[in-house]
Amino acid sequence: MKLSENFSLSEFTNSETAKKNGFIEQFNPPINIIENLKFGAINIAEPIRSFIGSFSPTVAYRCDRLNKAIKGSLTSMHSTGEAFDETFIVNGVNVSSSVFFWLIKNKDKIPFTELIWEKGNSKNPNWLHIGWKKQKEQEILVFDGKKYYNYIGSKMHEEHKKLNLI
Repeated sequence: MKLSENFSLSEFTNSETAKKNGFIEQFNPPINIIENLKFGAINIAEPIRSFIGSFSPTVAYRCDRLNKAIKGSLTSMHSTGEAFDETFIVNGVNVSSSVFFWLIKNKDKIPFTELIWEKGNSKNPNWLHIGWKKQKEQEILVFDGKKYYNYIGSKMHEEHKKLNLI
């Protein structure tokens, strides 16, 4: 089943852990989850694909048993089909910071409500978490491996501004 022009449901439900553990519900989510995934594929993943090129989310939807198995947050947006994670690679190079800066520059056009720079360093995250949830304020965060903090106004944000990255 296609969620959008270039993304399929199987890309947004793929999980080796679910396959290994027989969590078959992972691959056949309810219609409300599919609708949430479609929204993200059409309105967030497709514009990113137009900017950066082809990719397939590392993690998107997680059924309850999968989320418990990996010790995910009980309030994870992955459990409602409203988030995906990705390390954006172009020609063998992690370009996730470029996607992060592009999303910030386009934050009024791309309807993400959660953008998280996950670990890494001030030059590049290990991956990005991108979420969308109706009636939620837009947040841009950094996770340093220990805690989450607001990106806007942070030391990293100031460094990126000085470098004209944002």
